[in-house]
Amino acid sequence: MALAWVIAVSVALGMDAFSFSLALGLVGIRNRLALQLVLTVAVFHVIMPLLGLWAGQELGSRFGNVAVGMGAIILLWLGGKMILGAFRGGETRSSIPSLKGLGIYALAGSVSLDALSVGFSLGTFVSRILPATLIMGLTAGMMTGSGIILGRRVGTWLGNKAEALGGIILFLIGLRMGIGLIY
Repeated sequence: MALAWVIAVSVALGMDAFSFSLALGLVGIRNRLALQLVLTVAVFHVIMPLLGLWAGQELGSRFGNVAVGMGAIILLWLGGKMILGAFRGGETRSSIPSLKGLGIYALAGSVSLDALSVGFSLGTFVSRILPATLIMGLTAGMMTGSGIILGRRVGTWLGNKAEALGGIILFLIGLRMGIGLIY
């Protein structure tokens, strides 16, 4: 039962990373940067549940909403920037979110915030915490890589419209995160 729960949660947690990487794949991302993103997201999906477990329910309920709100704002901003860039025309790579420096960590963290909240209750569902979080990280990494590959394939087919679609995906993820805070 615990393994089935971990796998189901891992796939659910990886969906934001998949959608996000699909958007990046649509507009183009270099292979080296794609690999770096896959690894960063995977590591974040291991660390965040462990941090959530460590932080505990009380601290998480106060800090969690602020973190999710910040992640939503980042994704709304990036999505909006990509949508505007697509409508302005010109060089499409100019509105791709910067993954240089701390940017890659901010983006990976924003799609890994839900893993933080999973960590608050992780100890009540699983007895072997480290293997469970490693499964979560591996799943998120694979879903990130799959999203990039699929995005690249669809992006070449869509041409210039790919950037707008990628921006819409990021914007909708941010919107969903923001709406989740309200309800």
